[in-house]
Amino acid sequence: MSALRAGRGAARAAVRAAVTAALLISGAAGPVRAQELSAVSGTLPSGVVYELRADPAQAAAAVALWYRAPAAGFDGPPLPGLSRLAATTVAGSTPVTGTPLGRLIGGFGGRLAVAAYPDSVSITALVPPDRVAQTVRAMTGDYFAPVVTADGLRLAGREAAAELQLRSYEPEAIEDALGQALFTAGPLHDGVFGRPDALAGVTLDQVRAYAERAFRPANAILVLTGNVDRAVLGEVAARPDAGPPSPEPPAGQVARPAGPPLSRAGNVAGIGLGWIGPPIADEAAATALDFTADALFDGRTGLVPKALGERKASVSGKFLTYHAPGVFLVTITGPEAAAARPLVEKAIADAAKPMPQPAFDAARARFVYRLLSQMETPADLSDVYGWYTVEGAPAYAPGDGGTGGRYFTLAAQLTPASVAAAVAKYLGGPPAVVTLARPQPKPSPSPKPPPSPRPGKTPA
Repeated sequence: MSALRAGRGAARAAVRAAVTAALLISGAAGPVRAQELSAVSGTLPSGVVYELRADPAQAAAAVALWYRAPAAGFDGPPLPGLSRLAATTVAGSTPVTGTPLGRLIGGFGGRLAVAAYPDSVSITALVPPDRVAQTVRAMTGDYFAPVVTADGLRLAGREAAAELQLRSYEPEAIEDALGQALFTAGPLHDGVFGRPDALAGVTLDQVRAYAERAFRPANAILVLTGNVDRAVLGEVAARPDAGPPSPEPPAGQVARPAGPPLSRAGNVAGIGLGWIGPPIADEAAATALDFTADALFDGRTGLVPKALGERKASVSGKFLTYHAPGVFLVTITGPEAAAARPLVEKAIADAAKPMPQPAFDAARARFVYRLLSQMETPADLSDVYGWYTVEGAPAYAPGDGGTGGRYFTLAAQLTPASVAAAVAKYLGGPPAVVTLARPQPKPSPSPKPPPSPRPGKTPA
């Protein structure tokens, strides 16, 4: 599903990019029973929005701070990667309490991870239940009044360079480039992945200015899942003296008029197709495109993998639920990517026709099952609630209320005709297209011919 899949993908990337990667504490076996969780939502006197979903059956807890903050910065020329660089710098800097957050969480046997998205950034700690209060106190203390040091920035710079190099070889690089094909301005246009050489020039003052604006309490969403207790909210109930009392407004996006495909050089070769979709406020249409992405692109049962057969091409497709608008992104890689593209576009065009009811019922059952199976651990649920809350619709989060909540109620109300209508409305036109190609090696210079002998001399 859309945002949940994006969150899980980013969580996997964040594991690689964790400030401290110590012992992973896994949740209890079996899916979390979302409808049985103790649900608490609200805003503290400090201005911090919180989402707490307690499940004492879990063996671990997730503590996360989410912020509405563009990945490329608030002002001035865009610097993709700045949000993650700033968040990682704070985690690696020595605060007034004396222990960098990454080292503190690692000392618990936990794991700290930073994940960046075009319009938001998250810092998540997976810790033992008896360390939740200490983690909340340390994490909010460090980010609400951020300390950035030269050592922290050096650590973050190394992390960023390694992460960007790794991501440049993955299909996400195509998705990032699709933002430029879909928009002329805004966080989705600027993207998440910066160039290591550009980030290497970021100064401590730039990081500090970003951190102080992005990480202030009124812009924070505190997400607590797993084996947690409501009493820990007392750690952040008072209003810290930091910044204006209003959160950052959602950043605007400016759509690009239809035009020719964009070509970019990159370490991964492939094709990206993109469509602008509904905003998160249109929950029925967003759910329909979630379902469409699952029915078309699931690796085992999706219609697109079946249509590709034995062709040497890998395809992924997802609807990403953003505040306004959402985006439907498809990436095609592999030696036969160009041959696969018309098959992919035909499958999407065919989805604008209602599916036969028996096939639709089976596809929807698989869709619901996969959603539930992707919400098994505190970290999974933390991603879900953080994403939907930062995008402005916490009650629409799939984990909220379980199968009786708003999301799954809308999924149950989908029909072949309503899904086909959403596809026709949002995916019926030609997509924005971006192609990524590996840079061609520069030809080696031809060897210079030997010098001609000087007049009157006979070569030996």
